[in-house]
Amino acid sequence: MKNFIKEYFNFSKREQNGMLVLFAILLVLIDANIFVSVHKSNQKVDFSDFETEIDSFLVYQQTHFDDSELFAFDPNSASREDLLRLGLSPKSVNGIMNYREKGYKFYKPEDITRVRTLKPEEYEVIKDYIVIERQQYGNNYSRNDYRHEYRDNDNAQPSELFEFDPNTATKDELERLGFKPWQAENIVKYRSKGGRFKQPSDITKIHGVDADFAEKLMPYIKIESQSQPQPQTASYDILVNINTATASDFQKLKGIGEAYSKRIVAYREKLGGFISVEQLREVYGMTDELYNSISANLEIKGEPIRTININTANFKTLVSHPYIDKNIASAILNYREFAKIIKSTDELVKQKALSKSEYDKISKYISVE
Repeated sequence: MKNFIKEYFNFSKREQNGMLVLFAILLVLIDANIFVSVHKSNQKVDFSDFETEIDSFLVYQQTHFDDSELFAFDPNSASREDLLRLGLSPKSVNGIMNYREKGYKFYKPEDITRVRTLKPEEYEVIKDYIVIERQQYGNNYSRNDYRHEYRDNDNAQPSELFEFDPNTATKDELERLGFKPWQAENIVKYRSKGGRFKQPSDITKIHGVDADFAEKLMPYIKIESQSQPQPQTASYDILVNINTATASDFQKLKGIGEAYSKRIVAYREKLGGFISVEQLREVYGMTDELYNSISANLEIKGEPIRTININTANFKTLVSHPYIDKNIASAILNYREFAKIIKSTDELVKQKALSKSEYDKISKYISVE
């Protein structure tokens, strides 16, 4: 046994040298592994891309009713742009489009709640503006469903016939015509949110109004040609400070109704304040003709502009500004990551993070403290 063990562990000179070389290599590999592990643990991990993706995801889910335009629409045919104009989040809009692409249809206004991405609060805002064209019902919408939907006006006769404008008629006048109280309330509510009847047949767009009943009223519907309600006070002698004026103040200007005034105030809030009267041209729906007719009545007085601190703002805050898109926001964040602290806003141009035209447009709305 001793001879066996001695013979088994007896190595030649060459074998001994080989073992020493292998041992040396093993030590080098162990040291290298320890060095790499320590180096990685001390290395700063860059989460900026991950944070940007998170911010983009939050924007994707964000509604924008503050600067939206509410109008009658059919969810079976409305375009993606129309749905976004209503103030719905991109996520909800994609959900509606996917629902339609799968061959599903909306037969009643409340059917839109079947879209899982649509939030209950979004439905509450748009439900009174949902108008589903009768022909969209097809074979899937039974006669029983139709009668249930419109039973309150089936075979109804107008109580009292007289000429009326559905854009201005009072609730009492609508009830005198034969509308049920809740239908008259729907019409008033539709108008209060900026809705407008452009032609007599639009009365059938109000949820619950039977087409046969509406047809009897058609000869008596007289719609004024103006696209906007006339303001109660219209004077060319007034001056409106566009940075402090309320929605009611704007409505004193000729041609500015409730919907326009709310859009102006909402846009001002998103901007952080106006620095030029010309910026009113950027408000959705503002035509050159309307702007030219009111520009002499507009002024800007010393109201400080609300700025965004580019040393602390995140992606979501940056892209919420009308002048800052995703590319500009990413460029600012990338430069901030590189510089650590941005000492002056013009660094963005000097270091070529932004072009001069991009910087000039946002310079009044950004700060470094």
